[in-house]
Amino acid sequence: MPAIAKPRWIRKGYEGMTFFGHIITHCEQEAAAFNKCCSALKHHEMIHLYQARSTHDSWLCFYARYLYYWLLASRYCRRLRHAGYLLNPFELEAYAHMHDPAYPPSDGIAVEWKHYAQMPLSERYTHYANNMKQNQK
Repeated sequence: MPAIAKPRWIRKGYEGMTFFGHIITHCEQEAAAFNKCCSALKHHEMIHLYQARSTHDSWLCFYARYLYYWLLASRYCRRLRHAGYLLNPFELEAYAHMHDPAYPPSDGIAVEWKHYAQMPLSERYTHYANNMKQNQK
């Protein structure tokens, strides 16, 4: 998945974004770094590619589901800033495995997001909070 620089496409605070099979970054230097090495952030974005394969191999289905889950989780914005993003099943899976280069399995399809999607929002929130506590230790 090639990385390209489109600084106006990304909000501040975000380092990269997957858009129809490309990684969008803030500047050319970041794009070159993405293309050269296998960082955890690049793997996070690659997981989104594998997730799109699991949504009928369609970016449109992936983005429709992503938007649906984002809107659903946005109800938690009073408890958690950026809840639509952080409690999104696609992001939960990508963050959970971004440091695991062996993920996804050899079939190249990431489906753990389906497990997160079946969780009630309160359970996703608890899962996210527990993971944040573990990462701070």
